[in-house]
Amino acid sequence: MKKFVKPLLCGMVVMALVAGCSKKQEAGGTSAAEDSTGASEAASTEAGQVADVDLGEVASLGEYKGLEVTRMSTEVTDEELDARIQSILDANPEYVAVTDRAAKEGDIVDIDYVGMKDGVAFEGGTAQGYKLELGSHSFIDGFEDGLVGAKTGEEKSLNLTFPEQYQSEELAGQAVVFDVTVNGIEEKKDAVLDDNFVQRMSDFTTVDEFKADTLADMQKEKETYADQKLENDVFLAAVEGSEFDVNPEAVENQYNNQLNYYNGMVSMYGMGLADYAGMFGMTEDQFKEDLRKAAEISVKQQLLVTAIAEKEGFQVEDADREVVAGQYGMDVKALQENYGEEAVDSTAMMFKVVNFLKDNASVK
Repeated sequence: MKKFVKPLLCGMVVMALVAGCSKKQEAGGTSAAEDSTGASEAASTEAGQVADVDLGEVASLGEYKGLEVTRMSTEVTDEELDARIQSILDANPEYVAVTDRAAKEGDIVDIDYVGMKDGVAFEGGTAQGYKLELGSHSFIDGFEDGLVGAKTGEEKSLNLTFPEQYQSEELAGQAVVFDVTVNGIEEKKDAVLDDNFVQRMSDFTTVDEFKADTLADMQKEKETYADQKLENDVFLAAVEGSEFDVNPEAVENQYNNQLNYYNGMVSMYGMGLADYAGMFGMTEDQFKEDLRKAAEISVKQQLLVTAIAEKEGFQVEDADREVVAGQYGMDVKALQENYGEEAVDSTAMMFKVVNFLKDNASVK
């Protein structure tokens, strides 16, 4: 069944495995951290050596029952629905076959090509049925421009030169020839919300059905987000109402774990931390400052969970472990094998305490 491409609702709060809700912390585990929006978000960290760090203690446990919190509205406005629909239309343009003209910039051409250096085909320079958008700058300079004006069935030889800084040393700065056959041309047109679009992209028949389904999805997303935000808010309220004697070494350890995680994550995408921070309108120093604040909050959260669990006499049971496993789409045994029994139980206790706080909150 075809499905619409739907953008994810940003800002979802997802608890990840925390290594050590007790007063010992396993370096390289995961921890709850407050993100730039103020939400408590856990980030997995790279596996590392085990370092026993005393987190400190709760100097004074504040009131944690009956905390007043406000649940956000889950109403989906007409403007939000229209914006979602437009994003779906933008993500699913219509491609119309062109038969009465030559290719122009913005068209999608279906091509076969062979790249040759000194008359010999080079590795990675051959493809069949490749769909290329002219003007996308996906290929080296001159390739796409050389196909503008070509017609379906036409064969062209493109004499080009690879950039001096090209990743392949054998091709960098070298003159080559691409023999290209244009199999077909398509024009990309903006999608229009009508019954034809709905039937092309889904099992629905009418625009009204599509709108109703989209609205229902958005409603579920908002309700899920509202529930998660409520849990987050009541948890942070409990933290703010208590006093802590935090061990600076634990904060530094937590900060380094998180920093290592983010550095490792962005490097997989060929980015640096400054690039990642810039995506959120922050400098690298600002990002690190927020990360350090988040590390302190994370340590306080772990201390708070331990204190409340001890006062309420909570114990981790199989049902609690099943809740964690459900969050990760794994069975308990597999989760324990991947993260360790202690980390799973620590996370299960985190969930248990957060749910307890939410169930006993005064929600407006």
